[in-house]
This record gives sequence, C-alpha cells and structure tokens, in this order.
Amino acid sequence: MDVIEIVKKDHDHVEGLFSRYRGGSGLTGLVRRVTGNVPSRQRRTAVEGICKELDIHARLEEEILYPAARATGDGELVRSIDEALREHARVKEMVRELRTGKHEGEELDNRVNALEECVSHHVNEEEGEMLPRLDEVISPEERADLGRRFQAGKRRSSPRARKAPARARTARAGGRRRVARATKGTRQKKRTRRRTAQRK
Repeated sequence: MDVIEIVKKDHDHVEGLFSRYRGGSGLTGLVRRVTGNVPSRQRRTAVEGICKELDIHARLEEEILYPAARATGDGELVRSIDEALREHARVKEMVRELRTGKHEGEELDNRVNALEECVSHHVNEEEGEMLPRLDEVISPEERADLGRRFQAGKRRSSPRARKAPARARTARAGGRRRVARATKGTRQKKRTRRRTAQRK
C-alpha cells in the first residue's frame, strides 16, 4: 500500500480516538456528549490509544517517511519536514504530560483538546502540502516500498508482536516440561520392571 494512504489512515484513526474520548460517533456519542456522560474508562482507554498511536506514527514518519522525502532534495518538502519535526516535538511533549495521569475532569479535557488542536493543525499541513508534494516527486514504486516499511514498523510496535517472543518461550518451556515428564515416567517404569524382576 502507498505510504501516503497509510499516513492518511493513521490520521483518520487518531481522529476517531479523539472522537471516542468525547463519547464516540453516532447517536450514542451525541447523547453522551450532550449529557456529559462519557464513561471514565472509555475516556482513559481513548487517551491511552491516542498517546500510543501518536508515538508510533511520529516515530515511523521520522525514521522512514521524512528521510525519504528529504533525500529528494526538494526545497518545498525540506521546509515542510522541518516544520513537521517542530510540531512532532510539541505533540510528544503534550503526550508525555498526558501520560503522567495527573489530570482529571476539566483539566484533562483541556489538555486533550489542546493536543487535538495541535494534531489537527499538523494533519492539515501534511495532507494539504507535504503529501501532495510527495505524490509528485516520489515514484509510486518507492511510495509502495515506503508503505511496506511503514507497515512493518507498525507490526513490530504492536502489543501482539511484543508478546509473541514471550509466547514462544512459554511454548518451548511447556514442551521441555512435557518431555521431562515423559522421560521421568519412562524411568519410573523401568525401575518398577527391574524391581519386579529382582523379586522373582
């Protein structure tokens, strides 16, 4: 998939998490927003999701997308990247502050709203200026390659990917235990046979 499409999907996903923080979409979300009755657990998980997604997205843009864009030598892109990096630094600072968990109620709302405003500004600039320029100066093949690298980075960052080695270790340990039990059982049977034979 083209890296531009992936970046835009990430933007949409984060936008959906901000909406979830405020109660979600549809009629249920509207009722929750109007009544101010958004469950605290939903707000908490939305904030965690926002922080995690922004961390991963910013890191992958900085490691994969921006260096490729800079390598084109295009002045317009270089200026966009410099601006985007300044915005990333601000977003990261706000995410760190949110992750402290010190804020509740109206203070939390204010901080989430400020973060959303900052992210929205960044998204508008990327989608309005940087991504269309990338579409012009980077070939479809290279954008597809960048997209594959972006997706691979996301897979490595997912909780499942981090748990997989632990599951594999557990499975190997379980296999060793089964082998040990089977070996122990075989040894016990041999001892029993020898004792029986000696008694005769």
